[in-house]
Amino acid sequence: MVGAGPKGIAIAAKARALAAAGLPAPRVVLVDRGEVAGNWSGRQGYTSGLLPLGTPPEKDVGYPYAASWGGASAEVVAAMAGYSWHRHLIRHGAYGDWVDRGRIRPAHRQWSAYLREVADVADAEVVRGVVTGLEVVGGGWEVMLEAGDAIAADGVVLTGAGPAITVPGQPHDHPRVLDGRTYWLVARGLARERALNVCVVGSGETAASVVIDLVKRCHRHSAIDVLTAQGVLYSRGESYDENRFYSDPADWPLLAEAHRREFLKRTDRGVFSLQAEAALNQARGFRTLAGRAAQIEAREHDVIVTTAYGDEHERVAYDAVVVAVGFDGRWFETLLSQDASARYRDALGGDELERMIDVDLSVAGLAPPLHLPVMAGLAQGPGFPNLSCLGLLSDRILRRYVAVSDTGALVSEGRERG
Repeated sequence: MVGAGPKGIAIAAKARALAAAGLPAPRVVLVDRGEVAGNWSGRQGYTSGLLPLGTPPEKDVGYPYAASWGGASAEVVAAMAGYSWHRHLIRHGAYGDWVDRGRIRPAHRQWSAYLREVADVADAEVVRGVVTGLEVVGGGWEVMLEAGDAIAADGVVLTGAGPAITVPGQPHDHPRVLDGRTYWLVARGLARERALNVCVVGSGETAASVVIDLVKRCHRHSAIDVLTAQGVLYSRGESYDENRFYSDPADWPLLAEAHRREFLKRTDRGVFSLQAEAALNQARGFRTLAGRAAQIEAREHDVIVTTAYGDEHERVAYDAVVVAVGFDGRWFETLLSQDASARYRDALGGDELERMIDVDLSVAGLAPPLHLPVMAGLAQGPGFPNLSCLGLLSDRILRRYVAVSDTGALVSEGRERG
C-alpha cells in the first residue's frame, strides 16, 4: 500500500475486521514518506489543516458498511464499527457535543487525528520511506525504497493525489509560483501590510480553498483573479440521485460512458463544493476570468501569465500565481521498471487507463495486480477516487486476496440490492 492516508488506513482496518471475523485476511503494509494521514494535518501542504472536510464525516473508513462478505458480513461490519467516526468521538467524550452542534464537519486536522487513531487501534503496519520503483519478481511485486530496502507484495495499491499538475513555463521552485500543495506551506508568510495582485489558476475544490484563504488572509485591497478554462465557476451537485452513485455504484456501469463522463464533470471535476460556494458568495476582492494559462514567466519581482481564450491572448503581471488545476493521478508510471512498464502498456492495449480499471480497482489484464482507486471513477464509480465510499473501496480490493472455500461467502454490492 503506497500511502498511509484515508484509503490505505481503510484497507488496513478492513483487513483487521476480516481477521476478527475469522476470514483469512492478507497482511497489509502501508508505505509513506511522511506521517500517517499527514496530508490532512496541515504540516505537509495540501491544506492548512483548518479547512472543513468536504464530505460528511459519517462517510468514514467503513462507510457504507455494506454486507459484502456473505455469512461473515455482520461480524465484519460490527468490527468496522469500532473504527467509525462516531466511535472516535465517543472515545473522546465529544459525541453529544457534536450532535448538539448540528453535526458540523470537522477541520482537516481533526480528520487527520481520527485517521491516526484508526491506524493505531487497527494496529496498522506502517513503513516510513519513499517508494522509488516497482519491479515484477516472480508472480508478485517488489517495492523498492529510497533507503535501499525492498518489500515483496502479491499486489500493490497506489493511493494519494500525486504531484501537482503544471502549466507551460511553470518553474519547479519559485517563491512567487505555488501549487495546490506548496501554497499551504507558505500561506502564513504572505504579506498583509500591502495589497497583492494574485492569480489562481483552476476551478475545482483545490482552487476554491486557496481563493477562500486568500480572501481572508490578504490585505483588503488585494485583487484575486480566478482563471478558469470553463469560463465560469460551477458548484457541485448534491442531490440524492447524484450522491447515491458515490455511496453505492452498483448501477454505475449501466450508464453510458458519455453520461458517466458528464456526471463526473458536473459533480466532481472542476467544480466547487456548496460549502465553498457559500463562502465565496459572501467574499469580495476576487473575480473570475475566462481562459486558460497558456504560459507562465516567473521573474524576480512578478509573474507574467499569458491567458488564452479562443483566439485572444493577453499577458498580465501578478505578484504571485497559484496553479491549482489538480494532481497527476498517473504519477506511478515513472516508478515502473522496464518489464513492469511493458506489461502495463500491454494491458492497456492503447486504450485509456480510466476505461481499463476492473471491479477490484486494478488495471484489467495486468499481473501482478496494480490497484488504482484514484483512477477508478469512470469505470467503477465516482466515489472511489475520493472519500465517499472508503469501506466499499476496501471490500473491492481485499476480495482479490481473501481465499474463501465457500464461493457464496463473497457477495458483490450489486447483488446485495436485489
